[in-house]
Amino acid sequence: MKMDHSFPFCASISKSLDPSFGIPTDVTFQILTSGKEVKAHKYVLALASPVFKKQFFGDAKETEDVIPVKETTEESFKTMIDFTYGKEIDWKEMTIEDLFNVSNMAEKYLNETLMKEVQKVFEDVDITVDNAVTVAATAEEFSQFEDISKALVVHCVKFLKSVLTTQDEFVKFAAKYANTEMSQTALSLISKFPEVSPAEKQCGKCGKDCRQGKGLLTSDHIAVGDRVLINDQGKWDYALQRTCRRGVITSKNKNIIEVKLDDGSQAHYYVLHLAVPVFLYDSC
Repeated sequence: MKMDHSFPFCASISKSLDPSFGIPTDVTFQILTSGKEVKAHKYVLALASPVFKKQFFGDAKETEDVIPVKETTEESFKTMIDFTYGKEIDWKEMTIEDLFNVSNMAEKYLNETLMKEVQKVFEDVDITVDNAVTVAATAEEFSQFEDISKALVVHCVKFLKSVLTTQDEFVKFAAKYANTEMSQTALSLISKFPEVSPAEKQCGKCGKDCRQGKGLLTSDHIAVGDRVLINDQGKWDYALQRTCRRGVITSKNKNIIEVKLDDGSQAHYYVLHLAVPVFLYDSC
């Protein structure tokens, strides 16, 4: 949630935790796992959470000066408070486990806005060949969040199905996790391949299949898991399709993509201003 600071009230809320603002906090929480304290305003928390509303303004309202908070981390509780006050949250710096801990706070305090925001963050988690098994294992550890956990595992399965396309790739993947604590998770992901379709091919920007088959692609219209044709000669000619290099995008950082080519080699391409023509194709 990002408050519209063009409204004075919203701007004031986001600044009100600063002691210099002049309105003192009236509730203190103590995180039992760390002993640290987090201060806030009852009224602001009650507006965002029916649990806090009942706790502070209900018939059996809280009378303790310091309220203990159990079974959570300082970081996740503080994230919930900062989000409630409209502060910027750096979601990208959080681990999968951190995100599940924030989900726990959103569920515990029935903060629907925060839960929806965390779900959006989960949908944008960057899955790679190197982290797919770890991400899925973490999701399974938090299976009490059934919808989010299952969706994240399926996300991992779809990605792996789109990149493990040959027998050699399967063998390498299985060998990587053999005799490790992640072996069961890796095998479980592979066993789910028949249950899902490969990673979606629709454009994440416009929602249409504008990337299919024809046309040069900008970085906004490509995603990890896409299979691509790449013409290193700087031009496109359908007669050259057989000589173009084919592969799968395994990572994307702004305008640089890393492609695992079908011959097993890796290549990096800079796609800003279409320095290298990149075409998505469907190999199924």
